[in-house]
Amino acid sequence: MELTENQTNRVWQLMIEAEVRSYYFGDLASSFTKRKQLVTGLSFFLSSGAAATLAAKLFWAPLAMAIAAAVLSAWSIAVELDKRAAAMAQLHYQWNVLSADYERLWHRWFEEDAEEKLNEFLRREQELSKAGTEAPYKEALIEKWQHRVNGLRGLSA
Repeated sequence: MELTENQTNRVWQLMIEAEVRSYYFGDLASSFTKRKQLVTGLSFFLSSGAAATLAAKLFWAPLAMAIAAAVLSAWSIAVELDKRAAAMAQLHYQWNVLSADYERLWHRWFEEDAEEKLNEFLRREQELSKAGTEAPYKEALIEKWQHRVNGLRGLSA
């Protein structure tokens, strides 16, 4: 069955929301990846011979650097930065695919199976929303991407 006017308008809204979420989760994935790179780099430096040589004149520095490296490594493992970055990247990808699917549906609202597709996309959205509950919620970041998508689509705030 083809979509009603209200359903077609809803598809447009869902498409925009999915696009915003895609950018949001992509941004989070990038942030977690950068954090992991920073922690790894700092841990490597703090545990290296070069850092120990630089700090050798201060009797407490090598011990402090070893402790800092251990703490950074332990924190990285405890908060599972690698897993979080991968999960956010997967959510970015899935929301991006869903946004593209909504856009195709919006252009093909008149097709016989349009309502069935909409229901399928709504089920996928529920699953993605459930998977995203472990992600941090950063309102300013959502607003940033909402503003950007609105600008790309020629919409007002």
